[in-house]
Amino acid sequence: METSLTAAVDALRRSGLEPVIRQAPRQWSASPVEPGAWVRMPGDEAYAVVTVADIRPGERVGDWEPVQTLPDPTAVLGFAAAFYERRPDADTQPLEHGDPVAVPSGQFHSVFPEDVVAAVEDWAQWETTWSVIPAGEPEGRRRARLQRLAASKLAGDTVPVDVALDPALLAQLTERQAEDLDETVAGLFVPGIRWWFPRDRTGGRLAGRVQVLLREVVPAATPAGKGIWLVVGTAPGGGLRAGLARVAGTSAYHRWDRMPQYWQSPAGSVEELWGIDGRHPAAVVAAAVDALVTGRALDALELCGVTTDRATARVLQGLPESFRLREWTDRWTTNATGLMTNAAPWRWAAALPGGPRPRRLETLGGFGANRRPGLFLGAAGDTPHLTFAQSGSPLVAPRVEWERDLDFDLVGLGLITPGQIPLRRR
Repeated sequence: METSLTAAVDALRRSGLEPVIRQAPRQWSASPVEPGAWVRMPGDEAYAVVTVADIRPGERVGDWEPVQTLPDPTAVLGFAAAFYERRPDADTQPLEHGDPVAVPSGQFHSVFPEDVVAAVEDWAQWETTWSVIPAGEPEGRRRARLQRLAASKLAGDTVPVDVALDPALLAQLTERQAEDLDETVAGLFVPGIRWWFPRDRTGGRLAGRVQVLLREVVPAATPAGKGIWLVVGTAPGGGLRAGLARVAGTSAYHRWDRMPQYWQSPAGSVEELWGIDGRHPAAVVAAAVDALVTGRALDALELCGVTTDRATARVLQGLPESFRLREWTDRWTTNATGLMTNAAPWRWAAALPGGPRPRRLETLGGFGANRRPGLFLGAAGDTPHLTFAQSGSPLVAPRVEWERDLDFDLVGLGLITPGQIPLRRR
């Protein structure tokens, strides 16, 4: 049996693949230059590269692994196949033109060219193998959840709402801050707080251990620091309670300071609450919501003028983000489609961050705190731009800024009427 690159190329061509001979990538710049057989793979600048290499028997019978150091008495001449794709940091840390240094996302070794060909053929199907079909929440389950939400909202008149301000935090306020706080507390729109306070996953009960930030009373000393906020949360004996808390506002998912219609200044119409206006008429909003709840998030984003990066588009279509992270496809697509179900992308232009850093919509699951995968809302010029990233950034987009008011859905299903929504009465 011949162990040469020519033998590997012949085997690849017999299987219907089209290899091209060129310099193989190197993991280290000091590595020797070797020729390789390149085969185009599905993905972003993806290739399988077959080379002749020194290999040795692996721990299991039939397995082979690369030789780390020579001389090695168990080493034989064999074949190495490696899957290369565009590096995640290629846009921010590009390689110099022509620099072949690269790190493979997958490797296979064998003394038999037919085994290497089988591995390359398997890699050629990786996108199809790991892709999933994005699906919205089943209609029956969604209706049942929204029925529970409607019942909880309509029964909210009986929920007690009291105020208990921490004396220790009160003592840290200036006279002017204390006066402003008194005025704010006196003007709380209690019906709105009852109506829009977050519910649990079932939709039927007030969410426990949730703290909604209403207004920053004492600003934080640093942008990422903790300030003193007027907040509302569930009370120990039941009901809701407004109070003071020291909180980092930049990392709070439940923050209403930019949505005073919920707790302070009632809206004059449901259109004001839902973001329906001349730029985003009711028909466009309805079409976007229909796309979101049926798993067609990209259609909704395009309809609302929101752009995405490559990774976000792939995840929302059910495609693997990359070969390296292919095993996370199902989880990430399921979670991304789920969070987009309740989104309001037509309102995102108003929710763009003031600074240059995108803000996290939600974490999609996986990895540690320093590289939590998620979807991030930022801007490309004046256009809302959604990106996928692995980041430990604490910056989050408050949910009321990017999610829609589910009263839109409740009214559409006939579970409530617009007249039952707390509004400013004329």
